[in-house]
Amino acid sequence: MSTSTESRRDRQRRELVAEITAVARRQLDEGGPGNVSWRGVAREVGMNPASLYTYFGSLDDLFTALITESFRSLADAVRQAFDDSAGAESVDRLLACVRAYRAWAVANPRQFNLIWTDQLPGYAAPADGPTVTAEQTVYRPFLLAVGEAEGRGDRLAEFATLPTDDQHRLLGLFGTLHGLVSLEINSHLAPSMVDGEALLVDRMTHALRHVHPPRDGSHADAAET
Repeated sequence: MSTSTESRRDRQRRELVAEITAVARRQLDEGGPGNVSWRGVAREVGMNPASLYTYFGSLDDLFTALITESFRSLADAVRQAFDDSAGAESVDRLLACVRAYRAWAVANPRQFNLIWTDQLPGYAAPADGPTVTAEQTVYRPFLLAVGEAEGRGDRLAEFATLPTDDQHRLLGLFGTLHGLVSLEINSHLAPSMVDGEALLVDRMTHALRHVHPPRDGSHADAAET
């Protein structure tokens, strides 16, 4: 049985695309989206700006690649936390995902804001493009963890097919997570006054007890005080 091998030309192209996106990501991390420029990337890669069009059709296409890779990086971090917590209580697995989400955001604030906020005037992600698929992979470990907590297995993983009530409560959970993390990385929670991780875990624990109350029906917990 024959196996296909990557040609030298294809390998060089793949490596150059990776170098271009790495340069653009570093520019993003150093100064935000406004710091990423077509000419600046070309200069650092060592090519004529016109030659970049061989690899990306436009600066928007380059941003699409950055957004896609950032979503995938975040998804990998959350999925790793979910996998590493196998065997733990289901709520603890969900909180492991929560901590991983926050840790990635704290380590990559520019990328976090790029994927979750509208920072690019005139930019529109391709409909049903790679950013859409990459974003969905971020949610899957959370949906699996909640489904596990409720004894529903992976039935929550297909979010679009869920009843409206299920969608609303899951969006509420994610809104709590995302909102607190966004406040923290954008300096709206003073570190001297608030421990961002402790606050997040406390509020997510509180929210989870309303979505998935303890089996004995008790809601008394320090998280609710």
